[in-house]
Amino acid sequence: MQQGSSTRGIARRDFLRGLSAVLAALLLFGTIAPASAQSLSERRLRNGSSVREAFRSVVAEPSKATVRVLADKKPVALGLVVAADGLVLTKASELDGDLTCELRGNKSYDAEIVAVHPDTDLALLKIDARDLPVLAWRPEGDPPVGGWLATPGLEDLPISVGVVSVGRREIKRQPGVLGVTIADEDDGATITRIFSNSGAERAGLKVGDIVVSVDDTMIANSAALTGLIRAQFPGQTLKVTIRRGEKSEQVRVTLGDAMDAFFERGSLQNRMGGDLSTRRYGFPVALQHDTYLKPSECGGPVVDLAGRVVGINIARAGRTESFAIPTSEILPLIEEFKAGKYAVKKDPIPPDAVLGPPPERDPASK
Repeated sequence: MQQGSSTRGIARRDFLRGLSAVLAALLLFGTIAPASAQSLSERRLRNGSSVREAFRSVVAEPSKATVRVLADKKPVALGLVVAADGLVLTKASELDGDLTCELRGNKSYDAEIVAVHPDTDLALLKIDARDLPVLAWRPEGDPPVGGWLATPGLEDLPISVGVVSVGRREIKRQPGVLGVTIADEDDGATITRIFSNSGAERAGLKVGDIVVSVDDTMIANSAALTGLIRAQFPGQTLKVTIRRGEKSEQVRVTLGDAMDAFFERGSLQNRMGGDLSTRRYGFPVALQHDTYLKPSECGGPVVDLAGRVVGINIARAGRTESFAIPTSEILPLIEEFKAGKYAVKKDPIPPDAVLGPPPERDPASK
C-alpha cells in the first residue's frame, strides 16, 4: 500500500511538473514578437489557433455584440454594442472618414459619431439597427493580475488571448507633435523642416508653409504654435490653416508621438513586433495586459473567462503592452453619452477646403 501510494504521489508530482512546464512554455511563446518567432509553429504561439481554440466558449456570446469599424472601407477599430437600438462604443482617435460598422453575419450599417470623450479616447456611434445583442459586464472589481483575458472578434475564436500584467493605473499623457521644425514669421510660424512619417508629411505640408491658425486659434509665432500642439494628444486630428504663396488652405493633420521625431518609426516598430496605436498615452486609468493586438483590433471588448466584459481595449502600446479602460469607468460614461454629454458638433468645413485670401490679423497680435 505504501509503495502504491508513493508511486501515485510521484506520478502526480511528475504530472504537475509537466503541466507547469507546458504553461511556462505557453507564457514564453506569448511574449515573443511574431516577427522574431517565425521559426515556431503558428499553433504553438499564444495567439495561435490551438490556444485560441481553448477559449471558443468564452467568446461565443461576446462575439455576437462585437463590431468591426471601418473608415472609408478600411478596418480601423473594433467596437461593442452597448444598446440594442444601435449604440456602439469604440476608439475615437481612429475615426476619420465615412464610417461603417460590420456585425457578425456580414451585416453592415452606416455609422455616425454621436459623442466623444477625449480623456478615455472613447466614442459613441449610432447605427440604424434594432434588437441587437448586448454584452454582459463584469459586475464589480477588476480581474486579478495574472488572470486570463480574451479579445473577441466577429469569428468563433478570439482574436488573441493574454493575461493581466499590471493592475489599474494612470497612463501618463505624452505631447502630440506635428513633425516639423518652425521659425518665426511676421504673421505666423514658418515650417523649416518636415520629418519623415510625420502627421505633417502625411497631410501634405511643405517647407515654407506658414501656419496661420490651428482649430480656429490664430498663431502669432512659433512659441504659440509649439504650446498649442504640445497641449494635444498624439492621435488627435487638428484643422490647420496655412499660407502657401498667395493662397490659404486648410488641411487636417493627425498628431504623432514625440518619439517619432527621434526614431525611424518603421524599423523601430518592426523590432517591437508590429505597429502601435497612435494614441496610446494619456488615459486617466487603464488595465495593462500582454495580449498581442493590432491597432485596428483596439476599441472592442476584452472579457474574462466567464465571457464578461472587463474593459475596452483602447491601445496597443508596446510589444507586450495593451491597455484597456476598465468596466467601472465605462458604465457611467455610457449613461453620460446617452444623456447628451460630450455630443459632437458637426464640422461644416470640408477637410480640403481652399479658404481664399489669408484672414485679417489684429496688428496688436503680431
